[in-house]
Amino acid sequence: MGAAAEILPPPLDALGLASDAVRTDAESRALFGQDVSGAAAQPLAVIRPTSVADIVRVVEFARDHGLSILPRGGGMSYSGGYVCDREGALCLDMGAMNRVLDINTEDMHVTVEAGCTWQALHEALAPLGVRTPYWGTLSGLMATVGGSVSQNSLFWGSGQHGSAADSVLGLQVVLASGEVLYTGASAAPDRPPFFRHYGPDLTGLFTSDAGALGVKAAVTLRLIPAATGQAWLSFQFERHGPLIEAMSAVARQGLADACFGFDPAMQAQRMKRESLAADISALKHVVGAQQSLLKGVREGARMAVAGRRFVDTAAFAVHFMVEERTEAAANDAAERIRALCAEAGGSEVENTVPKVARAHPFGPLNSMVGPAGERWLPVHGLLPHSKAQAAYEAVEALFEREARTLARHGIVHGTLLTYAGTNCFVVEPVFYWRDALNALHRHAVEEDVLRRVPSYPADQAARGEVMRLRQAIIDVFREFGAAHLQVGRLYPYRASLGDSAAALVTGLKKLLDPDDRMNPGVLGL
Repeated sequence: MGAAAEILPPPLDALGLASDAVRTDAESRALFGQDVSGAAAQPLAVIRPTSVADIVRVVEFARDHGLSILPRGGGMSYSGGYVCDREGALCLDMGAMNRVLDINTEDMHVTVEAGCTWQALHEALAPLGVRTPYWGTLSGLMATVGGSVSQNSLFWGSGQHGSAADSVLGLQVVLASGEVLYTGASAAPDRPPFFRHYGPDLTGLFTSDAGALGVKAAVTLRLIPAATGQAWLSFQFERHGPLIEAMSAVARQGLADACFGFDPAMQAQRMKRESLAADISALKHVVGAQQSLLKGVREGARMAVAGRRFVDTAAFAVHFMVEERTEAAANDAAERIRALCAEAGGSEVENTVPKVARAHPFGPLNSMVGPAGERWLPVHGLLPHSKAQAAYEAVEALFEREARTLARHGIVHGTLLTYAGTNCFVVEPVFYWRDALNALHRHAVEEDVLRRVPSYPADQAARGEVMRLRQAIIDVFREFGAAHLQVGRLYPYRASLGDSAAALVTGLKKLLDPDDRMNPGVLGL
């Protein structure tokens, strides 16, 4: 078992799990003791359950021996979501609990084990002509349904259907006591998980909790018919104000299934990353993704002719992906988007970017590093539309004040913009800097990419400045009343609550986890 297991009384083989389900080697402990932002204390062991009974066994073992439980999905957190500084923890790697358990197209719900990836779920549902309303994050090749529900996430489907948590009907959760809890309609014995609300919303307590209240074993999500009509649109703007105005107008009307915008700095970073080989690969994905050969050839030909002439790295750009029941409905939504963007002063450009993104929704996770192998770290704020422009400008003003520091340490920044539903605008600044990659980067990024980019020595000074500036941006967002996804150990959830809400949340934590064993310190609890 290795030296780490010997400090546990009794040894980990007392768990009765398969030998390959318990890892104490140095490499595994290092990998599972870090997320994108950095490392914390290494867990004593990495446990890979294959059933609810396995989770119960591990949780009871931890309870009986004074250990902590750190649930981990795909490992895509950048906010300390599953890593902590407390010694004596068992990391629950949920990757082996990855099955699609039930697809019910009559009652329109699907149940998956928490370690199922968004890509696997998408591939299981696609032949049946259905999807979940929110259907995954861009990192869905590795990101899991359980992890996304625990941390909450945005992207595919968010334009019309909100975040991951908004699509959840019910959960199966293992509590710190070892008890198994069902939420939603299935909280009552022998009832199917077809509806979320049966009395108080217990499901909501365990979404966005980062595992503070229990370990998610299974998730039930709503189903809706998959779209047959699609459209893709891209626009560029000279200034950020009209761009944000246009995005908010489209969001309020619920016209696009997904959307993302770039400031000029992000545009430049994206173009640095691209290559002719990537263009050819993208063309294949777009042609193959169309619903007819003729449409595929037509879209591919448009891309080939346009090349990269549509890109102006000095402009702000926004890309919309429309998905509707029919082509006529998609075309109608597209015309409405054109009108709103034109009214705000935008000019339409070739739609290659959204077309490629939609054709290959769960690509390799190579954007976890910069185009020249730099470290990458985002930070974000969720804002009402009325506050989005002022918040963006306040962050830009911070960057201007810190210009000398940024230049001295070679820190580059850009901003991604998106929205969720009709009522939430997202501003996500991103940092790039030259620094040593960690084990998670080497695990997630394709080997071919890592071979082609430089390796850098550790730069603690630059990293420290990035962490300082990240916190400064969070402080700026707080002035505008921002909320956050991926709260983890980064965003000020507990500190920002009013007295009554804080008392309720801390009371729930004490009730469900009296010894503070479930992901201790997360959410500021």
